[in-house]
Amino acid sequence: MISIIIPAFNEERRIGRTLEKISSTLPNAEIVVVFDGHDNTPEVVKKFPVKLLISESRLGKGGAIKRGINESNFQRVLLLDADFPITEEELDKILSTDADLVIPKRKIVGMPLKRKFLHKGFIIITKILFPSLAKFSDFQAGVKLVNREKVLDILDELIINDFLFDVNLIYGFKRRHYKVKEVEINYIHDESDSKISKKLIKVIILMFLSLIKLRVYYSPFRKILYTKTYLKAQDYILRKLR
Repeated sequence: MISIIIPAFNEERRIGRTLEKISSTLPNAEIVVVFDGHDNTPEVVKKFPVKLLISESRLGKGGAIKRGINESNFQRVLLLDADFPITEEELDKILSTDADLVIPKRKIVGMPLKRKFLHKGFIIITKILFPSLAKFSDFQAGVKLVNREKVLDILDELIINDFLFDVNLIYGFKRRHYKVKEVEINYIHDESDSKISKKLIKVIILMFLSLIKLRVYYSPFRKILYTKTYLKAQDYILRKLR
């Protein structure tokens, strides 16, 4: 058995197709949809046999995933974006891989040139700041398979709630020496209704600041750097960018 966690911020146009696909592909899965938006996503989700969690406040991708994991019941947990960006064959590759965390090495189809350039730049910067992640090729894929028990072990370390949550998760597993594997897959980039593309510059700044925040959090000088003034200033900037 498996639990599937889907963070859903204003996904009324895509979530129905995804839930239909999951229902036919993994009919016995426990599906947990975490909604923290303000559109009609809940009305669409209620048409399917899933667990719907509604937050009145904005959780962010990471916050929604953490809540979903806490509410899930099975040891294997699939983290999935609302657009279901892979085929059934590629999903089988991920589900059949034995590891505490399975992450895709994406061959991305359909990503605009600007997004592809920025994506590659982000990977380079991440590897510079976190050298122990140098062997990994990708961090931000919208599908991952995790061991629920292991995630709960590092839950206190998962301090990032925005799009950088993925790096936080992978690094948390890596530094605990949990088993992390990459699986090469074809990945379908859906530009329609993309949360990133609609405010690309803001998201880039937000992710860079979150990357610095994460690096500081794991720094041996954390107590010096994590002053109240620093935290308040960064949180203020992050709130303005959201």
